[in-house]
Amino acid sequence: MNFKERLREEIEYKGYLIKEIAAIAGVNNNTFLSYVDARGSLPNVETGVKIAKALGVSVEYLVTGEDSIHSQKLSEIQQIITDLTVLNETQLSDIKKMIHALV
Repeated sequence: MNFKERLREEIEYKGYLIKEIAAIAGVNNNTFLSYVDARGSLPNVETGVKIAKALGVSVEYLVTGEDSIHSQKLSEIQQIITDLTVLNETQLSDIKKMIHALV
């Protein structure tokens, strides 16, 4: 997946229209369209930062598909899941209640 595809996917996932994100990011709509259409143009760094902020993702994610913060959290979550596998049903029920209370 490349920048254009990740950008389109993120816009769709967040439920925005392309013109809405363009406006939020402060980018001309026609210019923004060049990033998501067949041309697949790449924005300059400043514009890329604006777009990433408007979407609530990192520039790193839009460019590479990876996010160091996300990767770290995923690793921590996987460790928690491993730890949960040794708990009995009562303990799991208690943990579930605590998680729901926190959320």
